[in-house]
Amino acid sequence: MTTDALQDLMAALVRSQQQRHEGIAYLLGRTDGAVTLAVAVFAPEARTTAGSFHVPPRAMVSCMQAAARFELQVVAQVHTHPGQAFHSDGDVEGAKIRYPGYASLVLPDYGRFLPSLAGAAAYLWQKPHGWIELSDDDIIIIPAGGPWTSNSFTTV
Repeated sequence: MTTDALQDLMAALVRSQQQRHEGIAYLLGRTDGAVTLAVAVFAPEARTTAGSFHVPPRAMVSCMQAAARFELQVVAQVHTHPGQAFHSDGDVEGAKIRYPGYASLVLPDYGRFLPSLAGAAAYLWQKPHGWIELSDDDIIIIPAGGPWTSNSFTTV
């Protein structure tokens, strides 16, 4: 995930943190099925409570259209829990997008530790195994201004 995406994620979850409701956002980027790169955040209209969220179909369509407009994929779902981060039975059942390289990130305490991902639970969908839990080392925050930015490419 880029630092810009992490900053946008923090902004997307502020309202739910203030309400003490679960928050939801989608990460847009690219995946080849093994490596997933998130570069943007989409915050959908959602119904939320202290212990749940629901994204209506029309909001998901808007998310997919935003990704397509920039030739990106919806590569991850990020949501918060009121306490500890883990994939609950409802999270597993409710994650409707599933394809190799799609990620799911659950943040503890309504995401209040952001930008730190300490205590987060991260998963990657891989056939035929389903959701594979990732380690802390599997998540990398890419600093801004590196050689991958469009202003830094050099032609030889």
